Amino acid sequence: MFLNAHTHHLSNDSTVLELYNQFPNKLNNGVKLFSIGIHPAYINTSSIEEEIEIINQTISNKNCLAIGEIGLDKLCETDFKLQIEVFEQQLKIAEEFKIPVIIHSVRAYQEILQIRKKMKLTIPFMFHGFNKNEQLLHQILVQNCFVSFGKNLLSNKNLQIIFAKISANQFFLENDASEIPIKEIYAFAANLRKITIEELQLQQAENWKTIFGYEVQSK
Repeated sequence: MFLNAHTHHLSNDSTVLELYNQFPNKLNNGVKLFSIGIHPAYINTSSIEEEIEIINQTISNKNCLAIGEIGLDKLCETDFKLQIEVFEQQLKIAEEFKIPVIIHSVRAYQEILQIRKKMKLTIPFMFHGFNKNEQLLHQILVQNCFVSFGKNLLSNKNLQIIFAKISANQFFLENDASEIPIKEIYAFAANLRKITIEELQLQQAENWKTIFGYEVQSK
């Protein structure tokens, strides 16, 4: 099975299992596996309470594996203080229900890690679409956090070097909003790590079980 840890597109491929990103105001409970969260770029002050309540009601759904994508974004138009407030509200829910969080970060990694420390969170964070340096990666990993690699892995040489060295139990694979098939990312990733695609699939299945509590059925 090919596991896609974060996507905005659903495929019809029976050999692909996706963690589909959902927004509270566009919730589809019929999706097999999903995450739900208020993205910092789409915060609407008039509906925050309503959307937080939807998250609270949805989190007990067995198909909901994470809260996300949520986080901080210094390039979007949403007031940064408001972003922090909404982010922390969702983190409190995640900690209460002991559910992992999928993190969106744009120029705000340090702030997010500081919030994690301040709130003394124990839940795992998965920083999706990681494309930064090895120093930042180390700061993330030492805080019981993980990273997910996507389309940037195919073209970023420095990222490829980092990816080849990261421990197998510390990363996930995704295609996010891109149209790149997750199978293509798996093939490229396996080649970088000098393992077979089947070995990579088994490693990812273990990571999903550990972090999301989801046991992948062999197919």
